[in-house]
Amino acid sequence: MSSNGNGSGSNGRHAILLRDEPSERMTVFDDAVQAMARAQEEIDHLWRNAVTVDDEPLSERLVEVSHALQRAARLLDDDRAIG
Repeated sequence: MSSNGNGSGSNGRHAILLRDEPSERMTVFDDAVQAMARAQEEIDHLWRNAVTVDDEPLSERLVEVSHALQRAARLLDDDRAIG
């Protein structure tokens, strides 16, 4: 995966700084939701390719990942908060 320029720590994970302003926190939150949507699109693309080449084990794994992303997106959309 490519970096989107948000910066990353020494372990390769993106660092997200939350500000005191609620609108800035929601912007960061919304960015996370959008990143999950982009990941879902990529998983869908990979799944279609796996089905096309008849790679059943890979397509099954991608379905599981897709379901996990969908569940996470629902949780974020429902709660809009962490903790």
